[in-house]
Amino acid sequence: MKKNTTYSLLTFLLAIVLLSSLNSCVNAKKLTYFNNIVRDSTSVIQINKLETVIGNNDILSINISTPDAATTSILNSHFAVNESQGQGGVSGYLVDEKGVIKIPLIGTIKAAGLTKSQLATSIANTILSKKVAIDPIVNIRIINFKVTVLGEVIRPGVFPAPNERMTLPEALGMAGDLSPYGKRNNVLLIREVEGKRIYKRFSLNKDQLFDPEIYNLQNQDIIYVEPNNARAATGDRTTQLLPIFFSTVSLLLVIYTQFIR
Repeated sequence: MKKNTTYSLLTFLLAIVLLSSLNSCVNAKKLTYFNNIVRDSTSVIQINKLETVIGNNDILSINISTPDAATTSILNSHFAVNESQGQGGVSGYLVDEKGVIKIPLIGTIKAAGLTKSQLATSIANTILSKKVAIDPIVNIRIINFKVTVLGEVIRPGVFPAPNERMTLPEALGMAGDLSPYGKRNNVLLIREVEGKRIYKRFSLNKDQLFDPEIYNLQNQDIIYVEPNNARAATGDRTTQLLPIFFSTVSLLLVIYTQFIR
């Protein structure tokens, strides 16, 4: 009879501890992406908005070809005022805080806020207007393209993109996806545009992330995933349950000692 009573008390106390730990479980629905996408639906992709926009502190590799070898050599000289070292030690032109670059024989060119194709056209037109050369061909690459992912993800870090393009799903995939404690309905995107820092909040539970301005990341974007309430509760619950656990063990030992006498 004493043993049955002891076992009943033990089961009851352990059930209390278990139930208190389950109160802060994460809602599975909040872990699901794209909840509002209609099944078998189709959306139109806006191709014209996929190209990366150049910003301040970008490092550009610019190659200019002309029919004259001597002019081409000068235009491609790496002794420009704003030369900088990019990834892998590759030299390039740093877009300064005013959003401009300086190229030999051409001078100062506005770069920030333009796409690569727009900047290439601007450089070619300047070469023609200044009669530096005829039939210029301009190729541009961003050689320091990177995105930073922080917060409640499996592998936070800085992720380079050699192909100069990265989408939001790709960045989250590189970071190992969100942890179960990541707040999927309030992710923060931080972006610098022409000297201004822009903050955008969006939900991964909806198709909002397919907005071109969010889906197509820009160079030096930062993605921050906030912890949800369950993460905060985890630390609090551990602190709260440890005294309860030890008190329960102590009580059981006292009860057991009393019953075996």
